Amino acid sequence: MKSATSKDGQRYLDPQALARLKGLTLRARSVVDGVLQGMHRSPHHGVSVEFSEHKEYSPGDELRHIDWRAVGRLDKLFVKRFEQETNTRAYFVIDTSGSMRYGATGSLNKLDYCSVLAVSLAYLLLRQQDAVGMITYNSSVATMLPPRARSTHLMQMCDVLERQRPEGGTSLAHALRALSEVSTKRGFVYLFTDFFSTDYEHEFRLLRQLVSRGHQITAFHVLDRDELEFPFDEMTMFEGMETGRRLLVEPRLIRDRYLARIAAHQAEVRRRCSEARVGHVLVDTGEPPSRVLTRYLGRQAGQGR
Repeated sequence: MKSATSKDGQRYLDPQALARLKGLTLRARSVVDGVLQGMHRSPHHGVSVEFSEHKEYSPGDELRHIDWRAVGRLDKLFVKRFEQETNTRAYFVIDTSGSMRYGATGSLNKLDYCSVLAVSLAYLLLRQQDAVGMITYNSSVATMLPPRARSTHLMQMCDVLERQRPEGGTSLAHALRALSEVSTKRGFVYLFTDFFSTDYEHEFRLLRQLVSRGHQITAFHVLDRDELEFPFDEMTMFEGMETGRRLLVEPRLIRDRYLARIAAHQAEVRRRCSEARVGHVLVDTGEPPSRVLTRYLGRQAGQGR
């Protein structure tokens, strides 16, 4: 893979260029390359894995933990024992409802963009031995992958996400209840959604319950640039991706009202996230995913994990 600092490499980080790349794995690797090039070291640190003691090797012990210096001195196989093999668990909760199908022509739709962000972040977490799991949902829970710290788990995430088709309604509450049942230990939760929901009270109550149990939650509020800027000038037929309703509109007549409504939507989500002690990251899908992740990881480094 070319360096992300090269002209060719840099274009792969653009949403339109990423849309032309075939395969989620290749897209995510391109983004991770850009993130790692843009930072001296990964700021997303977990609790360090500390050496505790030696023990004599037994069949089934991890070969990677053999202490070869001790073997050279004592002429016996010894392995290092650690206080903590895996730093933490992270769950990715991804909205696959119909509204996530929207994407400006020639670019990634919202679900594809979320998938690139999620897999890129999962890759960085797996590099430091964190376990990652995933829940996808629309009007119900679509898929669940339990947390694993193996590199092969990333391929399972990619396989699931590449098979997902954004469709149907949305119920974040279903996904959060499922997460509450399986996440018995505190961990990190990364939520990817456009928050086009009508049940904020219930959903944020569930988020507050997860926070009270020790989970650190970050909501990536993903909106297409068209949704943020409403760049339409000519008579346009708009169709609800979850309802199927159609409306023929003169955009210039409603632009001011629309922009006021989408601004109010963003403000409402930010307010509720703040009250629930949930981190909030507004994501514009016109921005390179590597820049979104670099900014987020840099902020986390400044705050401390």
